[in-house]
Amino acid sequence: MQFRHRTSRTRRVRTAVVAVGAVLGTAALTLSAAAAVGQSSASAAKVFPHGTVHADGGLTARQAPSTHAPATYAYDDGAEITVNCKTKGTQVSGNRDWYLVSAEGDAKWVSGRYVKLDGEAAHCGPDVTVSAKATRTTDKYEGPSTSDRKLGRLDKGRGTEVLCYTYSGPASNENRWLVTLDAEWIPAEALKPAEEVPFCEQA
Repeated sequence: MQFRHRTSRTRRVRTAVVAVGAVLGTAALTLSAAAAVGQSSASAAKVFPHGTVHADGGLTARQAPSTHAPATYAYDDGAEITVNCKTKGTQVSGNRDWYLVSAEGDAKWVSGRYVKLDGEAAHCGPDVTVSAKATRTTDKYEGPSTSDRKLGRLDKGRGTEVLCYTYSGPASNENRWLVTLDAEWIPAEALKPAEEVPFCEQA
């Protein structure tokens, strides 16, 4: 999937609308806009692939895509699950993919290492990024926990592009984490986004 900056998409849409209006007039523009909305809705149809757990002794689901996040559920070997979306997190036996399970209650993230899907999972978050600036120098992590492996640092005042957020524990701002376009996790308290950042789920 290719991610875009939100401002770029807005500029392209505005240019297209002006051009169509100039040529076809108000009535034609209304019809074209309606058709575009219909096409957009069709192309944006959500897909929730099914998966089967392959883990001797079962698979622990966690509050966030990290082996250090609190456990929220346990799936038996052979259990069937429905996946909402995927993102990157703690590496498990060489695999950094984590799936958000579609289920009621607390978030249930499971390592892709132990799940076989019957189709491709959508990426968590929208297909556009949100610009953010570091309010202090901060470490970047493999998963949403300070116990995860460090992947580098982001200096105060430097910018980055973020996709979405999740919680690594109880729902409080101190435990909110943002994942960047480079699949690095940063504490939300260390970043100032240019606009609201969506939750890590299928957009």
